[in-house]
Amino acid sequence: MRKFLSLAVICSLAFPAMAFGQDTAEFDMPESPKTRADDMKKEFPDKAPVEGEGYKTIGTEEADTTLVVPGEDGEDTIVQVHEENTIVVDEDAVAEKHKELHPFLDRVDWMVMASAFYRIGGYLNDGVVAGTYNSLGYPYTNYNGFGLNFAGGDFQYTGEKFAIRLDLRFGEGSFLLSPIAPIKQGYVSWMPSDKLQFDFGFFDTVFGGEVVDEWNNANYTRGALYFLRQPFNHMGIRTSIEMSEKAGFTILVTNGGVLGGTPIDNNETPTLGWQFAFGGDAVGFFFGGQHGAGGDNDNKNWENFFDWVLTANAGIFSLIANGDYQTIPSGGAGDGSLAFAYGHSLQLIFDATDKFSIGLRGEHLSGNEQYRDFFAGGDTGLATATLTFRYKPVEYLVLSLEGRGEWNTRDIYFSRTAMEDTATGELIPNKSHNYAAILGFTAFIGN
Repeated sequence: MRKFLSLAVICSLAFPAMAFGQDTAEFDMPESPKTRADDMKKEFPDKAPVEGEGYKTIGTEEADTTLVVPGEDGEDTIVQVHEENTIVVDEDAVAEKHKELHPFLDRVDWMVMASAFYRIGGYLNDGVVAGTYNSLGYPYTNYNGFGLNFAGGDFQYTGEKFAIRLDLRFGEGSFLLSPIAPIKQGYVSWMPSDKLQFDFGFFDTVFGGEVVDEWNNANYTRGALYFLRQPFNHMGIRTSIEMSEKAGFTILVTNGGVLGGTPIDNNETPTLGWQFAFGGDAVGFFFGGQHGAGGDNDNKNWENFFDWVLTANAGIFSLIANGDYQTIPSGGAGDGSLAFAYGHSLQLIFDATDKFSIGLRGEHLSGNEQYRDFFAGGDTGLATATLTFRYKPVEYLVLSLEGRGEWNTRDIYFSRTAMEDTATGELIPNKSHNYAAILGFTAFIGN
């Protein structure tokens, strides 16, 4: 299956430092960074056979030939005898033989993971629940101290013309990620041709420059743009079309509003989404949007969401730029005004070595007066800066040390001296800035 068609494909351009040396795609067309963590075959590639890695010396012979050595478990081992009379195991040939003996297993991709952390200095509130997008929550966790964000796994079976995908996430952050947790994704795909695919069910969004699986991002925590301006997931139909090796198009018909929402709410009219993708080996550009009435004002209040992502790779350096814009008719007051919200993010990644990398992210979010008055809450003018040091002591284990600062034009954060509202008993925000540090531990492995 051409993985591009499923939008479950890793972006071969973005985040090479966090992926720690993944293979590139078979063609030049880049994939959307938002779906980077979904191609498990690309996440755990087989190494090309080279002396000392792909080959293993097992003995000597007098002739230059190829031998088939029967195995005790019923599997044959393919060996080659070189001119220098050294027999080596050809792992590519062994893999091909394995496909013949186990056709079902060859079509199965899997991944298991766990991500834990220790955090100090973060502000406390209700977090950001998928589909509600309040402005005071912290991305994927709502308390200090030790925590287990996610533990789960991904499973995919790919047939000749169909595929099935199921991703599960458990842990303290799972309900913040998905409205039907522990299900993160669950869908069936039909591939009538190599250039066309239909996905039916519940799937991750295609928009944005960050993904759920944090080891594929520049930073351990997600940005404010990710959890305040973008959808998390969708319920509906997704169609992917490969127009050429350098251009692709995706169209979505889904439930909920332009920011995703739950699979069962706000579905009187469908939401329409689309995305164009262009690029080559070093640069990719993605532009798309979502449009829907969401059942409001007799289906006349159509909201619009637009998203663009630029990815660039130059050896050990990578850049990911992302912008989002949303228009909301009537400004929530039914007076004909137009609320406008926007946000931008810039991520830089320095892949210092195979084991050490540095990620830097800066963001700014705001909106017009109508948006601030009716929708923003505390999100009236928000800037964030995040610096992350990553170390990979062994394969598939990633340690992260991160510092994060946030600044707002209003008091939206809480301090230890915050007072309670005498009428409601709730804490009253009393800071316009906040600083936090987090130590993250992530392990993941798959086939």
